[in-house]
Amino acid sequence: MNLVEIQFLEAESSLKEALKKMGFSGQRIKKFFSAKSLNLPVKKEHVFKLPLDFLNHLQINPNYEGEECTLLFENDSYLAVHKPRNIHSHPLCYSDTNTVLNYLVTQEKWSFLNINVDNYDRGLLHRLDFETSGVLLLTKKEEILQRYREGFNKLVKRKVYLAIVEGEFRKDGEHRHSFLPSGEKGGKQLISDSPNAQVAESEIYQLVLLPNNCSLVMIILKTGIRHQIRAQLSTLGHPILGDVLYGGARSERLYLHSWLYEWEFVVEDKNAELFSNFLDLDSALQMASNKLRVL
Repeated sequence: MNLVEIQFLEAESSLKEALKKMGFSGQRIKKFFSAKSLNLPVKKEHVFKLPLDFLNHLQINPNYEGEECTLLFENDSYLAVHKPRNIHSHPLCYSDTNTVLNYLVTQEKWSFLNINVDNYDRGLLHRLDFETSGVLLLTKKEEILQRYREGFNKLVKRKVYLAIVEGEFRKDGEHRHSFLPSGEKGGKQLISDSPNAQVAESEIYQLVLLPNNCSLVMIILKTGIRHQIRAQLSTLGHPILGDVLYGGARSERLYLHSWLYEWEFVVEDKNAELFSNFLDLDSALQMASNKLRVL
């Protein structure tokens, strides 16, 4: 953890009181410090080492560590960006530097970062798993963010992904499963008949049968629960290549790609230009051709 030395010019009864006088909220203070440390006395010119994540809480680190992102589209209201594999969609603390939002800071895309400032996900309309590549959408408008966060699955016309799965996929059509998170921090989705289970619906079609006993499939999402595609394909007996968590063979990456997000904008969205889709085709084709030389 990065620490910064802070010298207090006045004596205070406790570290907690000193931090409050500096303008930090009680909620933020409790998030980063134990009750024991907050009760430490503060003497005049006393030096404390404070976490940088505390001092810069909810700020986006201007450093980026990851593969180059690609800006696919931008207008007055939206941005579509290609998220490489093995970076996060957004940070969880200031120390995080391997996220799409860190990249946008390096590109000075402040309009996407100056909304929803009390949360680290800022203007993101949806998220992609760390291992998943593809098109990721953000908005510059608070009102658009609110509307799409509340009804994303209803407002989006189509959400299309590509994946390379093990075996010959012969189960084209609609699929519906119920999943419940399990394990450490709900890291894995398991089939469940619990009333608390979330329903996952999608259409899956084989596009190409590959020579190494794999299939390139297209997934049209109807819902959007965490790990939905990975869990459904594994349940169907065709785990994604590289998805060890869900039973897939080890590979240099998880072969899942967010290809297309398409919708018809609602009439009230006067800020949006009237186009119908955000597409990340080049990266999708590269995903398959790099590994399998079939496209």
